[in-house]
This record gives sequence, structure tokens and C-alpha cells, in this order.
Amino acid sequence: ARAVLLQREIPEHVNVAVAEVAVAHGVLVFQDVGGEDRPITDDLLSKLAFIAPNAPELQRLTGMPTSTFAEAVAAARSLQVRGAQQVLVTLGGRGAFLLDRTGAVSSQPACAVPG
Repeated sequence: ARAVLLQREIPEHVNVAVAEVAVAHGVLVFQDVGGEDRPITDDLLSKLAFIAPNAPELQRLTGMPTSTFAEAVAAARSLQVRGAQQVLVTLGGRGAFLLDRTGAVSSQPACAVPG
């Protein structure tokens, strides 16, 4: 495998064990934040190539506001400080952004939904 996707519904110790094996074999680790609302450990964050929260999940994970784009970027940076390499944040009708490993932010406006 070239990548593994972790789910929050899986117990944290299992996600950490899977991430450790994946990283040891050069496999990218992605974390979907949806599912259970619980803290995420720095140990797990340090093994993630990508973490993908939406704005409310990002607020819950960081305890920081995410109402504005600047607030969401600051909250994403706090996950990076804790160890996550890259943070992909979805903002609903406001689009999404990627905070890459260099700290650069790439944003994408929301796409129009037909109908």
C-alpha cells in the first residue's frame, strides 16, 4: 500500500499502532477526523502525512475559533505545531484550504452545486 486512511471510530491505540507500522514502511498516513468527538494525541499527529478536519472538527480538536479564514488557518497551524505534516480543512460553502508542510496555504473556493 502507498497510503492508509485512519478513522476516528477506531480506538486511538489501534490507529497509533497502524500509523507506526505504516510510517516504518514509508506509507503515507491520512486521518479523517469525522466520527467520534475526542481529542487526538500528539503521538498520533506526529505520524500523519495529512489530517482532514472540517471547520467544526478543527475547532473541537484545537479549542480555537474557526469562524474566519484566518482563524481556521491559525487553528490548522496549531495542529502542525503538534506534529501533523499537512492539514486539509474543508470549510463548507467557503471552500477548503491546505496548509502544507512548508507552512504555505493553498485555498480553493467552493464549487457551485448544480440544481
